[in-house]
Amino acid sequence: MGGADQMPTIGHIGRYALKYRIGEGGLGVVYAAHDPLLSRLIAIKTLNLEISAEQRDSFNALFLNEARAAGGLSHPHIVTVFDAGASEQGAYIAMELLKGRDLRQLRLEGWRPTPHQAALIVRRVADALAYAHSKGVVHRDIKPANIFMVGRTQPRVLDFGIARIAHQHDSNGEDIVGGSPYYMSPEQVRQEPVDRRCDVFSLGVVLYELLADVRPFRGSSLAEITRAVAEYNPPTAHQVDANVPKALSEIAARAMEKNPDDRYRSARALSRELRHWLEEHPQDADGSDDAGSQPAGRHRLAWGLVAAAGIGIAAAAWWTLMSPRSSELTASAPPAASAVVVAAAPVPAPAPEPVAASQPAAGASAADPAASDVPATPSAGASAPLVVAAAALPVAAATTPEPVLAAGSGADTSRKPLPPKETLKERRAREARERAAAAAPVVAATGVVRLAISPWGQVEVDGKSVGTAPPLNELTLAEGRHVVTIRNDDFPPYSSTVNVVPGQPVNLKYRFGS
Repeated sequence: MGGADQMPTIGHIGRYALKYRIGEGGLGVVYAAHDPLLSRLIAIKTLNLEISAEQRDSFNALFLNEARAAGGLSHPHIVTVFDAGASEQGAYIAMELLKGRDLRQLRLEGWRPTPHQAALIVRRVADALAYAHSKGVVHRDIKPANIFMVGRTQPRVLDFGIARIAHQHDSNGEDIVGGSPYYMSPEQVRQEPVDRRCDVFSLGVVLYELLADVRPFRGSSLAEITRAVAEYNPPTAHQVDANVPKALSEIAARAMEKNPDDRYRSARALSRELRHWLEEHPQDADGSDDAGSQPAGRHRLAWGLVAAAGIGIAAAAWWTLMSPRSSELTASAPPAASAVVVAAAPVPAPAPEPVAASQPAAGASAADPAASDVPATPSAGASAPLVVAAAALPVAAATTPEPVLAAGSGADTSRKPLPPKETLKERRAREARERAAAAAPVVAATGVVRLAISPWGQVEVDGKSVGTAPPLNELTLAEGRHVVTIRNDDFPPYSSTVNVVPGQPVNLKYRFGS
């Protein structure tokens, strides 16, 4: 940027020296300009609106009010507004200068995103809209021309606040060239009061166009287009193109419902739905899907855990048999007797160690629907008995002393006497106590973690997603140490280990990009 002030100047707006023309849209012309105060190259957008001298003062006041609201937005998927004002050339907005093209230009050049890219772009725009809505700002003119693309999946939303001004002062219908009527909500077409759900509708139309490669509402005149928006129910995107995932098609269709009450209630809800779809269909930008390899990996993990448990049981059995005491115990009893005891003895409440060892295999099967391929009833395979052996491990440990009384009557009188055998009544009483203890509710002590995240981030606690901050600003966690991870798509994740103590709130502050 150091040489920006040396570039030829083609004019001035306010304090800004215009360097070259970037493009022109339905609302005005965009220039690259040099800011002499901060010595940087920025973008200046002028507004081409026919305003009478009597209306100019009220227009400028409204424009500056809207520009301040837009300037207060700070989000990675919203173009940053630096300044706004009125000059002899008209009203203008100064904003960050980005390299790339808007989504409309990319579409005109023939680019068509994959379903995964389309979902990712629209989800990020929905995140930006949800943030703006939380600040009380409704865009009112979401369309491809107002979504600037840095790369292929990094959108920046343009022109917050401008649409409201333009629609109040421009009644000649020329904005049809810019494409706005194609993306207006039915309530906008009918000139009814609007809320954040009008942005949800417009974004649903954008998603439909990216998926199906056609606009859902078409016409050769403004009247035909607005009538289609208000009355026509287009076929779903997957009916237009069979390659479009049905779930994505249904998300777009719900966002485009004519009745605002039937749509997603907010951009946040639309973003959440797209995020779930993306999580269920992980793939890279070129459309390759590696999700199919996950079930096999989960199966291998589950069977690996089962095999490991079997090896551990076999090792324990070998150690027991090879120890001197085991030799004395088994000398007076047939080898098969101990096996019968292990298999036939009633299973007491599981001891903590064996349960922990066998739990991962069960958890892996529950987490993966494909794990139902594993037979529930073991057949002739060798892997199924391993599970049975894992469950029987506490029985083997509990019944090991029993043969001592039978075999130790004359084997070695120098040993200390073993405790008497547990009677059936005593064993039942012990098992009842253990069951009661296991069933008793455990009230864990909790503490509070206060969050201050800027501009926003997905919050995870110990690897589990708990929400988005803001609006999330406080966590209630069990006493002890926890790992809190904050994720933002445009920055490396941030992790912090917090020690939660009841009655002592922990403050966690982080600003991405700092």
